[in-house]
Amino acid sequence: MTFFCLTENINLYRKVAEILDRKFACRRTIEIDFSHPKPALTGAYCGVYDFSISHSGTLAAIAVSDKKVGCDLELLKGRERAAVIKRFFPKERSAIADERGFIENWTAKEAFIKMNALSLATHLKRLEYADGAIFMDGRRQDCAVVHIAFEGGVACVCGDGDIEIIHI
Repeated sequence: MTFFCLTENINLYRKVAEILDRKFACRRTIEIDFSHPKPALTGAYCGVYDFSISHSGTLAAIAVSDKKVGCDLELLKGRERAAVIKRFFPKERSAIADERGFIENWTAKEAFIKMNALSLATHLKRLEYADGAIFMDGRRQDCAVVHIAFEGGVACVCGDGDIEIIHI
């Protein structure tokens, strides 16, 4: 099960521990290894639970799961995205009507990259977000993609199982 929330951009690792405690009854001290591109739980929960954090401005997104998980959060900033969009796959380009559409596409790809601890630089060109699914090298990936739109932006979680939106 994956638990996903939008929250204030403060005390994020404490909030990861709170979600682990509330949803998975993890009562031991949470230890996090920051030595890899994607921070990971160590100690008693290493390989048992996964988490992902994204933040922008005063907001943050947190996903915690008993499977692989990734999340991304982007704010609407009124930027022109045409130069980036022209590098997307044709089906993606035709589906993007505005900045919100671009951010939905971008957050899905970024969440997938985070879920798999991949590199944005080496994998972005290999990914396509179309019809609510992620494709890598033309093959549909077996993961759920859930977007949460809010007034100022979009958040996305990509996971291997059921995704429940919670409040903390």
